[in-house]
Amino acid sequence: MFPRPRLHFAWLVFLAACVISFVGFGLTLNTASLYWTSVSEELGVSLADVSLMSTVSGFAGAVALGVASPLFERINLKLFLTVMVVLTAGAYFLSAAATSITVLYAANLVLGVTKAVAIMLSVPVLLGNWFEKHLGLVTGIAGAMTAVGGAVFSPIIGNLISVDGWRTAYVVTGVIVLVALLPFTLFVTKLRPTGDQKPYGFDASAAESGPIATVVGVPAKRAYRTLPFVCFAVVGLILQFAGSLVQHLPTAFTMTGLSLTAAASVFSVLLIGASVGKFAIGAALDQLRPMIAIGIFTAIALFGWAGMWLFSTELPLSVASFAGGMGQAINLVGVVVLVRNVFGALEYSKILGPLLMIGSLANAAGVYVHGLIHDGTGGYTWSFATNLVIFVVAFGLLAVAVRSGRGLALSADTPDSTPEPQEVEAATR
Repeated sequence: MFPRPRLHFAWLVFLAACVISFVGFGLTLNTASLYWTSVSEELGVSLADVSLMSTVSGFAGAVALGVASPLFERINLKLFLTVMVVLTAGAYFLSAAATSITVLYAANLVLGVTKAVAIMLSVPVLLGNWFEKHLGLVTGIAGAMTAVGGAVFSPIIGNLISVDGWRTAYVVTGVIVLVALLPFTLFVTKLRPTGDQKPYGFDASAAESGPIATVVGVPAKRAYRTLPFVCFAVVGLILQFAGSLVQHLPTAFTMTGLSLTAAASVFSVLLIGASVGKFAIGAALDQLRPMIAIGIFTAIALFGWAGMWLFSTELPLSVASFAGGMGQAINLVGVVVLVRNVFGALEYSKILGPLLMIGSLANAAGVYVHGLIHDGTGGYTWSFATNLVIFVVAFGLLAVAVRSGRGLALSADTPDSTPEPQEVEAATR
């Protein structure tokens, strides 16, 4: 009898990342606006007041990304993520019992923090620490699960709200979060390989002896002072600002003469394109030179945003919308992988957290800024034109980051790059 091959633990971590994206993002973030009309009618508040819940959640999440990222290296990750999942479910149960909009603001403040930490930060950090090979592909697949989750859960939650009310939908959401995520946070999530464990695709011939040899990279304090970090920060800021225009697209499409139904259909094609783009750019980053992959997707993004600006009929707009959605993968997957490639895994969470925070703040502010541009000019011409410039500038900055950061992660052999004992201990739990 031949021995059965053992499943590499990294693939269990990948499964956990996919479920976190599918449920944690697809269910909680992609269904948030479905509640607005029902909540507005029952609580007797304006739709603007209800939509402010998402603004509160967005800014809370942005701050949390900067604060929580160092904690990944210092505390028990299983316990940390488990607490975040329980708090997320608790916030939904609190929302279901809300009798005033103030309670919903408080619940969304909690949700902004927990979802940012348990979903936005944990997935790229876990995959970055556990995969040396196929990192782009697994990051792309996990990212694509967010859109798939949204496509699955949006009609389910929408039907629940219509039939049983928004309070029941909140309760069901909380239960799903607990049942689906707790098994993974309790038994699978682990910050990085320890002992005899190695990342998937680890090249033993290129590493030193000892378990710490698998942790290679640039210390966060040093990374913050490098040109690549500055470039990544600016790219995250401007691409998230560009991405914030997505929330205005249904309105922009109706301004071309499309009906609301047709505009919604064109917009849904963008979400499909985003899902395909995350998978495709991940595979491309594994197979091609990084900047060739980024260049291809930059060209796709430019076509998409130019088409959404200039086309006026449904079919051409749908094609452009799909391309524009694919272009979103540059920031959502491409930059995340490039940051890991440049700085290594040593303190990846500490480096990625501030970058995500900057981008999240830009996205939250960008929605409002694009609204001001629309009100001031009577349309989105300047917003679309700005997005085209942004993608060109972002490509240039990423090229600078990759070129100037080449070989930077190999500086891990310097004294200050060795993890503190408490950090190594936390990673084993």
